[in-house]
Amino acid sequence: MTRYRPDPEETLGDPRDIAAGWFARRRSGDLTEADEAALQTWLEAAPAHRRAYDSMRLAWAGAGALRTDPQVLALRERWAGPAARRRSAFGPIAAAVLAAACLATAGGVGWTVWSGPHPLKDQSFQTAVGEQSTVTLPDGSELILGTDSVVRTRADREQRLVYLERGQAYFKVAHDPTRPFVVAAGGKTVTALGTAFEVRLDSGQVKVTLVEGRVRVETPLPPPVHPGDRPAARAAGVSVASAQTVDMSAGSQLVAPPQAEWRVTAANVVVETSWTRGQLIFDDAALATVVEELNRYSDKKIVIDDKAVEKARISGVFRPGQVDSFVRTIEAYRIARADDATAEAVHLRAY
Repeated sequence: MTRYRPDPEETLGDPRDIAAGWFARRRSGDLTEADEAALQTWLEAAPAHRRAYDSMRLAWAGAGALRTDPQVLALRERWAGPAARRRSAFGPIAAAVLAAACLATAGGVGWTVWSGPHPLKDQSFQTAVGEQSTVTLPDGSELILGTDSVVRTRADREQRLVYLERGQAYFKVAHDPTRPFVVAAGGKTVTALGTAFEVRLDSGQVKVTLVEGRVRVETPLPPPVHPGDRPAARAAGVSVASAQTVDMSAGSQLVAPPQAEWRVTAANVVVETSWTRGQLIFDDAALATVVEELNRYSDKKIVIDDKAVEKARISGVFRPGQVDSFVRTIEAYRIARADDATAEAVHLRAY
């Protein structure tokens, strides 16, 4: 059987085209370990690749009724016909998925690929540095997006999905036991039914703070390959051996570095989620830690030039983005002095 791997020419083509080929191979259960590794490399090469692959999976999940539609069959022939090489790689599964996706796009509905009562629809929300945004999702769940953050949301008949691409978000989940609420970030998934929690993504590290209820955090397994299996929010290219699962209870925090053991500790949820109330609360935190957090909220950065003051302990409540006010407080308590202040940065040194 012909093994499908994108060649250099294909990697420069339409990501939807290539994603459909990978999806078809995966759906048939025909991927070897080497193929899985190649797929993961392609997915990580560009955000558009993962978006295209996710869209193919969800298009297939929602397009059952479209697979025998005359327009779909015609589009399938159009997609499969031009290149014999791709015809042998894709087969009918990929062609049908591409056809369903094409119909959705041609209809002017973006990523909506199902016209029933629960459409599959992709929405994006983004905040600038120092900005905060509150969004009520169609199911009634509330999302508070923190500074410099990006999320995509999607819902179908079986689950509600949020992809945290950058930054942090706080979720108050509307209870719906028939449709789990799943947040994907940094190769992990956080699943809840009705609860309140925060997810933060920093340089590949995922931090989950649970305020109320229960959630399950996973490094998920690959998606199901049998046609009858229920689609799930699964990240690609993760082996069974590397999968992890942690059930969290209210008042706890999980930190999952990219390549290290997960840690679960008790958390002061009032402090951890203070940003949702327009405050930043610190309790005996190192000055370096405080400065790093404050810098996330302002284009004007605080720079510590003197390592002697990095470990000074700070407790207090500060307003995000108020750099000058914070510096005045630091100087009043003689923790550090400001020097070389400009519109772009203020430098801190020891007295």
